[in-house]
Amino acid sequence: MDRYLNNLKSSLEEKRSELLKSLNSEYEKLLKNRLNELEEIKRKVLKELS
Repeated sequence: MDRYLNNLKSSLEEKRSELLKSLNSEYEKLLKNRLNELEEIKRKVLKELS
């Protein structure tokens, strides 16, 4: 029983780690896209002001 529980725990921890990596990757993409959008807005505003 302990062996089964340890295997299950290990499997769940591995899955959790994979999900966190995936989530982090998606979050980084969203942040990068948002930063690019803000940079574009900044360029447009500076162009309007000059």
